[in-house]
Amino acid sequence: MKPAITGTELLNKVQSTLIAFANEKGISLQAEFGTAEKFKQYVIAFTMRFLLDSGFSVPEAFNAVMGNQAAYQQLAESVWTKLATN
Repeated sequence: MKPAITGTELLNKVQSTLIAFANEKGISLQAEFGTAEKFKQYVIAFTMRFLLDSGFSVPEAFNAVMGNQAAYQQLAESVWTKLATN
């Protein structure tokens, strides 16, 4: 399973949707998140959660958000190597 858009394009679409929703409901994103960085982190987490809740596996969701079909495997190998060397 793969979304039609991935990576930055996917995150930008989710961000735009969240901003439009907040504006419609009169929610201040500045008041809720404090910084743009915290909002970006939320968008990434929200997108991952949405994909997981929609039936994507963890590797599929991670790869879609990162925009790289090998991102999860690269992360897993990096973590495994780090743990094996400690």
